[in-house]
Amino acid sequence: MAKETSSRIRNTRRRTFIKTAGTAVTLAGLAGCSSGGNGGGGGDTETSGGDGGGDGQTGTTTSPSLDGPVRVGLLTPLSGPFALTGQEVQRGVEMAREHLGGEILGQSIEVVSRDSEGSSSGALEGARSLVEQEDVDAIIGPSISSAGLAVLPYIRDQAQIPILPTQVSSVNAREGENCTDYSYFIWVSNRHTVPVGVDFIYDLQENIDRDYNPDQVHFFAPDYALGQNNLELLREEMSSRGGEVVGSTLAPIGTQDLSSYISELSNSEADVITGVLTPGMAVRLINQATDFGLPDEKIMMFNSGKPVDQITQASVGATADGWYGTYFYNPASESEINQAFMDLYPSESDLLPNASCGSGFETMRAIAQSIEQGGSTNPDDMVDQLGGLSWESIFGPAQFREGDGQIELNFVGATRQDTEFTVLEEYPDIIPENRC
Repeated sequence: MAKETSSRIRNTRRRTFIKTAGTAVTLAGLAGCSSGGNGGGGGDTETSGGDGGGDGQTGTTTSPSLDGPVRVGLLTPLSGPFALTGQEVQRGVEMAREHLGGEILGQSIEVVSRDSEGSSSGALEGARSLVEQEDVDAIIGPSISSAGLAVLPYIRDQAQIPILPTQVSSVNAREGENCTDYSYFIWVSNRHTVPVGVDFIYDLQENIDRDYNPDQVHFFAPDYALGQNNLELLREEMSSRGGEVVGSTLAPIGTQDLSSYISELSNSEADVITGVLTPGMAVRLINQATDFGLPDEKIMMFNSGKPVDQITQASVGATADGWYGTYFYNPASESEINQAFMDLYPSESDLLPNASCGSGFETMRAIAQSIEQGGSTNPDDMVDQLGGLSWESIFGPAQFREGDGQIELNFVGATRQDTEFTVLEEYPDIIPENRC
């Protein structure tokens, strides 16, 4: 991914032009970006009621000093229906800054935040402000797939600085015309989660004393990009293994009373209910389905962590016992960095240390490592280091693949037993094929 010096000079001049003449760029020219497509969004979440080190690449470094503070833009939904995610990402960024001692190569870390308000237009406006007014060196976020699809073309075509989205799981944001050298994805895509989920459905037979047919599943999810893309990929994956999706149930996001949908799941011919959930819907489904006795009738196994993840657990406790999920974050990990992360997480929070918070924590650490290894905040120097960067994260060994910025992580299939996160299966080194 290394670029010629002339390219670096050209990109730096491009940024200077954007900062001084950004107001002359018409919003009409970006209108197509803000109405971006509907990919997966496996990390999109609805609100429910240090040292940067690691085993990274060794790059050719310039002088190990910087001219001024490191300015990191934070672009997340701090208000609106996805605020819980944004607030946890923000918490993780601040925890990482503390973990790093507040500085990189002797210069202070300045975090400049913009609230995307959970919308594509808000995210694009925030990104433009961070680049053209605040002159940030890199951006963490956005945290919703639709927002990512709006912002990434602007980063690719104009801003040309590193961007590390968090919960942007849309496959469309990482493939084809949206591929860019500047994007690095800490959060997994739906192409990560669906095959692992199907693996776990079959492997679960060896871990539990229940008879069920893994070749037939019924899909349940919120009815927006998150669920729609997962359903499409699940049909493909089950078909490739000789199985099938015998039914699907999509509930409007924000639905409070799920009783009619639970009845539909209960009447399905499938023994397995699978899909993907936002935290809010996960909490409601776990509580209401348990009242109906659905977990006694069906195997309840969902991707993207819910219902076994930490945010859901903080709300439902033992009610999630006996539910199953696949995830890339094992909160029971005894690694040194995960213990540091746990210690930094504020004890007064009503939540538990979680992956959304971890996404902010690890993107800041990755930015720090790219600057430390390259000795520069020049955007192309940082990109050279981020491509192929590997480090020991709270998620385990992590690596950004050079060429498309996708993350390679280990997954687990897990359940909750007496509220404890219990690993049943391990799936190492998960990364989909490069579609750039």
